[in-house]
Amino acid sequence: MDITISFTERAAGQVRALLDREGGTPTAGLRVGVDGSGGGCAGHRYRLAVEPAPSVGDVVTRVADFDVFVAADAVDQFDGMRIDYSESLMSSGFTFYNPHARSHCMCGPSFVPPVQPDGVETSLLQKANVAIQHIRPHLQLVGRDASVVGVADGVISVRLTGIGLEREADVLELVKTVEQQLKDAVPDVRRVVPASVGR
Repeated sequence: MDITISFTERAAGQVRALLDREGGTPTAGLRVGVDGSGGGCAGHRYRLAVEPAPSVGDVVTRVADFDVFVAADAVDQFDGMRIDYSESLMSSGFTFYNPHARSHCMCGPSFVPPVQPDGVETSLLQKANVAIQHIRPHLQLVGRDASVVGVADGVISVRLTGIGLEREADVLELVKTVEQQLKDAVPDVRRVVPASVGR
């Protein structure tokens, strides 16, 4: 059984630092799991932990130069996940892009699992909401934010907030940035338009 989980270079660097500090053994790796006991505002919360070795029945995948452990019964839930690490004035931590989650909440590591975990296609709105959760931490680093407020015929309407959005040119530049990143993540997106702009 195989699984694909990717880490940005920034996230991989944080994992290496954790393993150097807490690993202790050559067989140590990073466990990716879920705490379903109501953690996070969306009901389930991703859990990362350094463990000395995989447990019996784990699927082990090599990412960069470290091992990632996933319980066999959770492989479908995490396959295709991308993990990033972001830092801002307000917070820092790992952020997760999971194509199988129905939605994510504002706290980053919390999500709603799919109703049908067998790979049933999600709607464009759901895909756009998942993708924008991966984009938001990068916008927040420069004091800006974006959220999806609607979808019609492949056109995504977004609410934009943050500093430096007084001029129309700055709004259009931010829309272009969000549009390109959403199109990269969700090819069905045709265009992004600003629904509202706040500060």
